[in-house]
Amino acid sequence: MRSSPAPRYLHQSALLLALLLAAWLRFYRIEYQSYWNDEGNSRAMTAKSAGDILRAAAADIHPPAYYLMLKAWAAFAGESELALRGFSALTGVLLVALLYRLGREYFDAPAGIAAALLSAFNPFLVYYGQEARMYSLLAALSAASFLLFSVWLRSTRPPPSTSYGTRNPQYAPRPTSLGFGRLDLGFAYCLLSALGLYTHYAFPFVLAAQNLAALGGLLAHRRGDWRKRLGRWIGLQLVTFLLFIPWLPAAYRQLTTWPSAREFHPFFSALAEAARFLAFGRTIKTDEVRLALAGVGVLLLLGLWRGGQTITPLIWLVVPTGLTVGFGLLGEAFSKFLLVAVPPLCLMMGNGLVIMPRPRYAIRSAQYARLTQAIRLVLSTVGIWLLGFGTFQSLTNLYFNPAYFRDNYRGIEQYLRRVERPGDAIITISPNQIEAFGYYHRSGAEVFPLPHARPLDQTATTAALADIAAKHARIFVLYWGDEQADPDHFVETWLNANTFKAGDEWYGSVRLATYAATTPAREIAVPVGARFGGITLDGYTLKSSALSPGDFLQITLFWRTDSALKERYKVFVHLYAALDAPPAAQQDGEPGGGRNITTSWEPSKQYADNHGVFLPADLAPGDYTLMIGLYNLIDEKRLPITLGGESVGDRLKLETITVK
Repeated sequence: MRSSPAPRYLHQSALLLALLLAAWLRFYRIEYQSYWNDEGNSRAMTAKSAGDILRAAAADIHPPAYYLMLKAWAAFAGESELALRGFSALTGVLLVALLYRLGREYFDAPAGIAAALLSAFNPFLVYYGQEARMYSLLAALSAASFLLFSVWLRSTRPPPSTSYGTRNPQYAPRPTSLGFGRLDLGFAYCLLSALGLYTHYAFPFVLAAQNLAALGGLLAHRRGDWRKRLGRWIGLQLVTFLLFIPWLPAAYRQLTTWPSAREFHPFFSALAEAARFLAFGRTIKTDEVRLALAGVGVLLLLGLWRGGQTITPLIWLVVPTGLTVGFGLLGEAFSKFLLVAVPPLCLMMGNGLVIMPRPRYAIRSAQYARLTQAIRLVLSTVGIWLLGFGTFQSLTNLYFNPAYFRDNYRGIEQYLRRVERPGDAIITISPNQIEAFGYYHRSGAEVFPLPHARPLDQTATTAALADIAAKHARIFVLYWGDEQADPDHFVETWLNANTFKAGDEWYGSVRLATYAATTPAREIAVPVGARFGGITLDGYTLKSSALSPGDFLQITLFWRTDSALKERYKVFVHLYAALDAPPAAQQDGEPGGGRNITTSWEPSKQYADNHGVFLPADLAPGDYTLMIGLYNLIDEKRLPITLGGESVGDRLKLETITVK
């Protein structure tokens, strides 16, 4: 029986629409956000030779296949954000086409169309379709591998002899003359699965799901000599493993030595978090989509109700998700491992969206058919509205909400360009930030990647920092990944003790700190004796009271407490043109640049606390009042100040600063 031209035309038109929507969502504002750290690593890899890529990947945590493919792509596309991210966007569009084909394989054409549309809009897939990393490719390879696996497995089955096949020949398993599976499909499966292994170490989760599904499928269809078919499947796995053997030593070393923070959650919390990532991605919080997650559950149940080959996609969904949760990888850093489980989620929900029964179940009473269709229509409408609500919120955050943007190295460079002076220095922690930052910072201040080795060598790092501080008046530090590169915060502690910190600003998860690189005072120049609650300011030393716009005001405050402190306090250093107006320049921060918090102070011990205030380049000349104070870190309530037994309010005047 051949399908009529009209439905085929409608299916093709719907698939084209899904592909166009997928392309538009993945290319929309694809250049708006700057490369972040890992994307910088991808860009740097494209400039290496194939041999250097293999060596660099062996020292990294990812296998080399994506980098080699990206190098070939960049040879004609270039290295811009659009060019390199475009590779991921196109693999994301390919995934949509694969899901249509998988939907037809497991269910029927309408379910395939629905799955393709859901994957086109899926925020998790869209997010990584706009990132120059291997995760969009990983998802596409998992879908392609499952398609080849399913078609090959079906080709191993002898022709059915039941009346079911005669009654519905269009939907019966296709017969094969080979008996033990088509060799071309098996060969393609091995190559594609090996490519998946060479792309990311989450791909074994896919193979685990396939092996479980294969065992169940072979046991469920034991017509003929099923043991030989099982042997053929084991052979395919062995061939795939043999293709990966050259990289196995590097993979073992990376997976057993690379540091990673594991997160383990209670069952229901883990279930909600995993479902949120799978359905709505990382650009929305779980609490914001709890109702929308109910829509996901409704569509999954409808998919199971409608039937079809539901076991395979269900295994595909559950196994990678369960392994990700079980290994403690359910967190923001490792959530992308779940991408291999997004395709089966789209397949199951797509099957649930289709109202009409599958053709093989079309022989029912008219009354029963109308009732079930009405129930499915109501439930699927509720499910799609809830799903659409969460999807819209997440995609809006992805495109327009800065709270979810990637690390903004472009913005950092734009800021540094505005304030740069000859003699500035930039330190990147960890050192591989230079690969992302370097794309935007092509000239200007010299960049120093630190530390030079892991674990950090304190002697060598001290020498490097002292040399940088001796040769440069201002230092800008990009802190990112320092929990791995510098877990003891040695660099920041040294800078806080030997320079004047003027503040922090966040650009995504990159913290840009600014320092004036001059030697801090070791002794008090101006005694004070003011009391800030239970804290005494013994005195201070000011480097200079005559400054110019763009300079750093540099002051060292000497604190002491009579008893141990239970609260954390921040210091504010403000410059006022008028005391009843907002400060013209300021710096707020915990003592010691945040590394010497007040709850760690020992009674009667004096603490030198260095602060720098960056004077804006457009600061008007004139006299400014320098005032300081302390406030609670939690409620921001300022401490009352007494001087000579007299109350002076909640801010203390120190000096008049002249801006030339």
